[in-house]
Amino acid sequence: YFFLLPPIVFDAGYTCRRKDFFSNIIPILLFAVVGTFISTFFIALCIFSLGRMNLIDIDTSTSMESLLFGALISAVNPVATLSVMDLIMGSESPGENCDKLLYSIVFGESVLNDAVAINLFHSFLKFYESSSKDEIT
Repeated sequence: YFFLLPPIVFDAGYTCRRKDFFSNIIPILLFAVVGTFISTFFIALCIFSLGRMNLIDIDTSTSMESLLFGALISAVNPVATLSVMDLIMGSESPGENCDKLLYSIVFGESVLNDAVAINLFHSFLKFYESSSKDEIT
């Protein structure tokens, strides 16, 4: 985690077209933040519901385990989508022959949704740890 993520983020920031990124910051943030929240809570709801139906073994007294799993799994990384876009368009450099708006939104969302998911996970983990300490005492 601490070894692999920084070089990936550095490479993404270094190769990013800043003008395209910042001119589309509103849709990028909308997809990254709102999309990650929706994905996290939808996955958590599904997992919690499966736990309530006794189909999976989780703690159903609280939804925190489901929220932790939802935050962990919701960081969908569309790097494969970007690679396929480049492959179909036959370009050697990233985003060369693709629609610039589409490419910059998908690229920007892929960079930011990881950060949103990591922050969600750590927030839920802190809340989970503090609530479990309160139950013990």
